[in-house]
Amino acid sequence: MHNLFHQITQRNVCSKINQGTRGARTVVAASDSDDDEQLRHVGFGMAAAPPAFTGNLKKALAGLRRINLDGLRWRVFDAKGQVLGRLASQIAVVLQGKDKPTYAPHVENGDMCVVLNAKDISVTGRKMTDKIYYWHTGYIGHLKERRLKDQMEKDPTEVIRKAVMRMLPRNRLRDDRDRKLRIFSGSEHPFHDRPLEPFAMPPRQVREMRPRARRALIRAQKKEQDRAAASTKDDKDEEEDKGKKMLEVKGKARKKATLGDRKERLIFNKHGIA
Repeated sequence: MHNLFHQITQRNVCSKINQGTRGARTVVAASDSDDDEQLRHVGFGMAAAPPAFTGNLKKALAGLRRINLDGLRWRVFDAKGQVLGRLASQIAVVLQGKDKPTYAPHVENGDMCVVLNAKDISVTGRKMTDKIYYWHTGYIGHLKERRLKDQMEKDPTEVIRKAVMRMLPRNRLRDDRDRKLRIFSGSEHPFHDRPLEPFAMPPRQVREMRPRARRALIRAQKKEQDRAAASTKDDKDEEEDKGKKMLEVKGKARKKATLGDRKERLIFNKHGIA
């Protein structure tokens, strides 16, 4: 295998390594005299290289030198199909370090957040056409506006950034937290050499109820049960009253019928009608 690679390099060919399967790489060899390219699979015993980042690398890596990365985790968020506000709230929690037991509001110990597939974010209702971003240039009458739909077409990463930054407190730690947020419109990013961890929202722990609140809850439940029992009892009483009234009406009707028959008989007997 080493000899094969040595022979290829000695023939003065231009080789380009493309992404291949795990444990192999694809070498594209093109001769200087021929225009046709030949694909050759040469195994180097190494894992496949990650896809190259084709975006703005300077913007993606800006400000990393000013961040102390010691002890920080790299959390990955996939925005595909997620609701904008709910995703932004989770990112804000991680940026502030509220998911750690060492959280303090005056200490910056949040983790790095890498958000992928920002172009596939979703919103509820008609926000895509009704939500409007406003800003002012400083000149008189220069109030600008842009709808969410237009902003998604222009730069979808700015939509998530605005949603997250507007959930963070406005203090001196705000700029550092903004530097820890890296958003990409697609699935490509330049941080493959970092130990990335997919983010999973941990279940919220419900605090144990205090004795006074527990007693109040028991009283409220008992009161609700008594109210339900009283309502069922009232319903039964109403049904019984209705049954009694029906019986009374039927009895009166029978009495009227019997009295009418007696009167008719008396009249017939008086006039001698058989």
